[in-house]
Amino acid sequence: MQGGPGGDLVFKSESDRDWLRSRRTGVRQRDVHVLLIEDDPEDVILVEQSLGKPFEPSHPFTLEHTAALQEGLDRLGKGDTDVLLLDLDLPDSQGVNTVVRVRERDSEVPIVVFTMCGDDDTALRALKAGAQDYLVKSELNGSLLSRAIRYAIERQKARHENEQLQERLLQALKLESLGVLAGGVAWGLERQLGLILERTDIALGDLGWSSGADRVKSSLIEIRKAILDATQLTSGMRTYAWGGEKTRGPLDLSALIVAASGFVDVIVPDNVILNYELAGGLPHAEGDAAEIRQVLTNLVINASEAIGEELGAIFVATGSMQVDRDFLATTYSDGDLPEGEYVFLRVRNAGRSIDRATMARIFDPFFTTKSAGRGLGLAATLGIVRGSGGAIKVESSPSRGTEFTLLFPALRRRRGAGATTRKRVNSPRR
Repeated sequence: MQGGPGGDLVFKSESDRDWLRSRRTGVRQRDVHVLLIEDDPEDVILVEQSLGKPFEPSHPFTLEHTAALQEGLDRLGKGDTDVLLLDLDLPDSQGVNTVVRVRERDSEVPIVVFTMCGDDDTALRALKAGAQDYLVKSELNGSLLSRAIRYAIERQKARHENEQLQERLLQALKLESLGVLAGGVAWGLERQLGLILERTDIALGDLGWSSGADRVKSSLIEIRKAILDATQLTSGMRTYAWGGEKTRGPLDLSALIVAASGFVDVIVPDNVILNYELAGGLPHAEGDAAEIRQVLTNLVINASEAIGEELGAIFVATGSMQVDRDFLATTYSDGDLPEGEYVFLRVRNAGRSIDRATMARIFDPFFTTKSAGRGLGLAATLGIVRGSGGAIKVESSPSRGTEFTLLFPALRRRRGAGATTRKRVNSPRR
């Protein structure tokens, strides 16, 4: 690696420092980590001189520099770079393709490219390739460079927020259209199934204890059972579309989970450990107890199926948290929810993670990755949570498995927080 030693840097102006302190997202309360990919030692020194040397302990910038693109890409892989200063004439990469290669490695990091005087065409093509700003090397100075870094970070932040907004809009439109479809189909099917069930019961009643009718009665009983199974299917569709019948009231989420744990423990196979961590003294959430039990059952069944036949664990937790708009933007919800306190139910499995393609469709009705599944468990779960004015956040990674966090608006804080309850059941077979 060529060039002078990297140094700690500071903003020249007080407005730049105020900007750093005022940002709410992106780079948090720490030094802004700048990565410079530049092979010319004189240009490295120029960047250091343009931004200045630290003169106080609380300087907000740190600079790291590499002399080749591949080395810089490896450094980007650590994930702690806040802004990239990129030369377009490197030993192992030249021109706009340099930006393309960076974007293939990291789609989020803000990029400021360095160009030569009069090379506006390259600068514009670099912006189209994914850079946020460009600077002419011969015009570098402290004010210009610090401003370019600031604008690059803010532009990238604005682009990311716009993409999130577009994604939420598309998700809302998809959920709305699917909800109308599912609700209409469920309503129509329930009417027809009700008629078939009524006629089946009449036929069973007419047969009574007639001799020789056992085979007919057996067939009718099987038909009746199939109809009842079908009504559960339509009920799930209706729940997804309209949130189910509203018999809501204040709920103590932790107490509800404790009451339901007896049934939940039974449905978990012997190779899975079920752990509870239930917070005491939670504020009440509004909802229907039967619906919440259904949600818990759906999530635990999905979690145990994700673990499969291997030894594994499922973690069920409750608690409360303060939620802001940035957090809510990452959830599945029914429109804009208010910031504030929410009570949560969290179910995490230590099994397989969910890939991106599946994650995009997990709440679609009839979508399932299981050969015998109907694809309505998670769709109904989303309908129930949306009907309660809440949201669902899904996180999945190979190291932690998959975690569903269900958020319900807190009604009011109860006096006297109780102790957290921890419970562990089901010792796996060895």
